[in-house]
Amino acid sequence: MSMRQILGSLACGAVLLTGVSACSDKPAEKPQTNNAGNTDKTNGGTETPADLLKLGLEQGQAGNFDAAKATFEKLLDAEADNKFAWFNLGYIAQSRNQADEAISNYDKALEADANYKPALYNKAIALEGKAPTTAIDIYRKIVSIDNKSSTAYLRLGMMLSQSGEDAAARDAFKTAIRLDKGLTSAVPAKYRPTPTARSSTPAGR
Repeated sequence: MSMRQILGSLACGAVLLTGVSACSDKPAEKPQTNNAGNTDKTNGGTETPADLLKLGLEQGQAGNFDAAKATFEKLLDAEADNKFAWFNLGYIAQSRNQADEAISNYDKALEADANYKPALYNKAIALEGKAPTTAIDIYRKIVSIDNKSSTAYLRLGMMLSQSGEDAAARDAFKTAIRLDKGLTSAVPAKYRPTPTARSSTPAGR
């Protein structure tokens, strides 16, 4: 399977290389830089952090992960606490099944912004197999930050179900479906709402 295919298959798992909120209905968050959003090239035409971020995103979305990785690393040389660069390096590592490196990069993004949902979300995914309790805690943090994060509720429900916490799992799944009915088919059958039978009206009334 190619990296391009992996990128597509993780669209609502590990977040795409965009720096936007994890599977959220909110508008994309604009990348921030320490130069107050100034994207003009300075210092004799050298690329600004915003230029490098834009280039790295374009390279990643085109499937050129090696070039994107080099660009994000160059961005970090100029701006060591850029959460978008750390997040995207984490995504690239996660796409390559390099979980430890991915988690380390997400942690760097979270040092810059402890409530940065894409990094929290992807870190939780990376930890589901190796540290399920920590993953649950992270999903709970995400929904405390954004109570409309339907996919976080869905994954929280999955993890709680695996941990044997059926009542809490049911609540999480119920919220996920309330926020996005399209997620119903992803919820295990025993947790799906039971359709309410329509009462019949006697003839002649």
